Amino acid sequence: MTAQASRIVYVIGHRNPDTDSVCSAIAYAHFKNVTDKRFFYVPVRAGKVNEETRFILDRFGVPLPNEMESIAATVADLEMKKPISINLRDSIQALALLMRDSGVRSLPVVDDAGKVVGIVGLKDIAKHYMDSVGFSDLTDMPIHLDILIKTLDGRMVSNTKRTEYLSGRVITGAMQKGTILNRIRPGDIVITGDQQDIQLDVVRMGCSALIVTDSLPIGTDVIAAAQERGTVIISSPHAAFATVQLMTMSEPVGVIMCRTLTAVGLYTSIAELRNRILESEYRSAVVADSDQRLIGFVTRTDILKPVRKRAILVDHNEISQAVDNIEEAEILEIIDHHRVGDISTVAPIYVYNDPVGSTCTVISGIMLLHQVEIPREIAGILLSGILSDTLLLSLSTTTERDRQIAQRLAEIAGVDWKAYGKELLHASINLEHKTPGELIAADFKEFQIGGRKLGISQMMVLDCKEIDLREGDLLAELERLRLANGYDLTALLVTNPVSSSHERVLLKGETWIVEKAFKVKVEDDTCILPRVMSRKRDFIPALGQALSMGR
Repeated sequence: MTAQASRIVYVIGHRNPDTDSVCSAIAYAHFKNVTDKRFFYVPVRAGKVNEETRFILDRFGVPLPNEMESIAATVADLEMKKPISINLRDSIQALALLMRDSGVRSLPVVDDAGKVVGIVGLKDIAKHYMDSVGFSDLTDMPIHLDILIKTLDGRMVSNTKRTEYLSGRVITGAMQKGTILNRIRPGDIVITGDQQDIQLDVVRMGCSALIVTDSLPIGTDVIAAAQERGTVIISSPHAAFATVQLMTMSEPVGVIMCRTLTAVGLYTSIAELRNRILESEYRSAVVADSDQRLIGFVTRTDILKPVRKRAILVDHNEISQAVDNIEEAEILEIIDHHRVGDISTVAPIYVYNDPVGSTCTVISGIMLLHQVEIPREIAGILLSGILSDTLLLSLSTTTERDRQIAQRLAEIAGVDWKAYGKELLHASINLEHKTPGELIAADFKEFQIGGRKLGISQMMVLDCKEIDLREGDLLAELERLRLANGYDLTALLVTNPVSSSHERVLLKGETWIVEKAFKVKVEDDTCILPRVMSRKRDFIPALGQALSMGR
């Protein structure tokens, strides 16, 4: 990981986050940042927030945490060094030297704008070298003159026409004069030693370039003739054989590079990256942005060490409720107030699971215990989480500690909790312009109990007539969810916190479970429970007990 990424710990609640989940994540991240400087704690959410939560955050001026769809490690979590690259116009010799000095076996190739255009490896250099045996013609692959001079470490003697590229047949003057002159055609490139008579003749015969080896002297009459005809003369410090070899290494990298490459982005998962690298011919992957500009270069060695994001879970401890790919993360802590679920960890971790009405109560207690100052806005959202999860301190899950801490937080936040609770209630109950799917998804949780898969939603209303009018659509949505996700039972608990002392339940699937748990009769996929239910303390435990007894 990068130095910054390695210090990040994500504090995250459950999917379909409610107010308690979001507010506890924000508050606990604040607490950890005050008390633990080893890491940087970032609150995030595992889904879209409801209107109640938006109202609370706006009311106390707290930013909405970013949404995290998956906690799987991505390319951005890798510790990537500044990538080494080569320009497609650089010489093959420059590439070989760069790879030798850097100790790498492959490199990304970029253009002048820094965009990735290919990849090149040692095998490409070796293949080019083998293919260049018998090298004798540059007609199809002209060499840039500046690159050739640089590769040869040579010296330009004459170039009156300002020629940029050398092209044509390559003739080595290692034979008798007559034989050489019989082979020469206009436009050829001739490599010679210090045979000045031959040098002059080939210039006069129209060769495009004369390369003189071993830094041997070049006669003034030869230079004069070359200047007159526009012939290029280059002085090479190398012997003829080495000069020819280096000419083949003067070709641009673009000639030998592979244009089919494995490219990934910063948010590609490590699992996908690993597969892509293993499938790659070069056993590597280029990291590029949306404009194909090079960001990094990853090889097999870079992914040998496991890479995992760090997380603290609040308000849940079950895989079915956690953010996607939670199994791939390193869980450091769990702060919750629900039943113990099925999340397991490799190493021992800190777990604080307290059966109070709200996770915000748990976190408030931790902050008060450590005598950490609670800012007004943090007190406000903690109070909101408690009031929301306990239905204004009225649910059966409410404890004396919830009431005491709510009063303490209200004083710090500068609000009257009863008056503010009514504001909160009105902000949370808004059924207008919402589809049945949106209403049920707003507070929907999945449970695995007694070998059954259950999907349970809960909602509050101020006017039960609204539910009467939409009952058919809500039941249809419950059935759609049941079939789509393989639930044995889907249920919607409907509560009127102002005027009723009972719970109305809409059901689809194995309704006998509810009948057995509460000794009620389900008719037309609906029933009335005799009191207001807490999903975690009353409803789910009762279903679990009924399932344990069998049908």
